[in-house]
Amino acid sequence: MKALGIEFSSNKLIYLLVEKHAGGLSVLASGKLELAATRDRDAIVAFQTALIAVYKATAPEVIGMKAKPEKGQMSAGAAALKMEAISLACSPCPVHFLSGAKINGCEAPEEGMKKYQIPALKSAILALALAS
Repeated sequence: MKALGIEFSSNKLIYLLVEKHAGGLSVLASGKLELAATRDRDAIVAFQTALIAVYKATAPEVIGMKAKPEKGQMSAGAAALKMEAISLACSPCPVHFLSGAKINGCEAPEEGMKKYQIPALKSAILALALAS
């Protein structure tokens, strides 16, 4: 089974595709997308088009996203909320929203990973667990 883990950081979407198999987990793909402007139609359409291409290329069976709070002191910015909405609306499969606490508590093999990729990796691992 393949899971796409997604993390939103500022105006960037960080993704990691993980496949679960008998021998464990394999990272199949990773990357970043950027939302250049939050109030520019062309920028939003470009982000959406790029994200749809990622979904088609990776063909995930489940998606795990770190949930962004919509209000309160630690609320997400406009770019993160817009990227989250576009990601959900275009999703080709079920999406699981995961709390920061759940992601922080997840054990994941971090060797060979860049620090900014780890939340996306943990989101993918948790999505696989929820889908099983």
